[in-house]
Amino acid sequence: MKAAVSVAFLLERERDSTINEWLKRVNLVAELTSIPLSDTNRTGHLPRLFDDLLSRLRRGSDAQPIISIAAAAHGNERFQQGYSPSMLVEESRIFQVSTFRTLHLHRSELDQSDVLLDVITIADEADRQLTETVRSFMTALATA
Repeated sequence: MKAAVSVAFLLERERDSTINEWLKRVNLVAELTSIPLSDTNRTGHLPRLFDDLLSRLRRGSDAQPIISIAAAAHGNERFQQGYSPSMLVEESRIFQVSTFRTLHLHRSELDQSDVLLDVITIADEADRQLTETVRSFMTALATA
């Protein structure tokens, strides 16, 4: 019998497949695909956001969140690319859905004792990243 793994370990291992799932879902949303971007430009921010998420998960559920520089950069980049705030929200929603789907697909591998707390941490971190992304986007909008 294999030893159970942490959510952080699993998400790090499955990062590429989760990003591919995210891209597949994004490509089904006409509002998002109305902005023509290469797959690399569309997903370029995700490894850094995953790094921030993994860092938060490894610090534990009681750890203070850190402001995501990657999320701020993503907001600036999406402003330059012509996104709207609602498009940022949709991308974030898909990030959460894709991440939770990965956990679901590999649930038998996970250490169940911390999964629910880690899901809460993931949702909180995704929302904090979205807040920082929108804040950065709105700052870019105000200075344009």
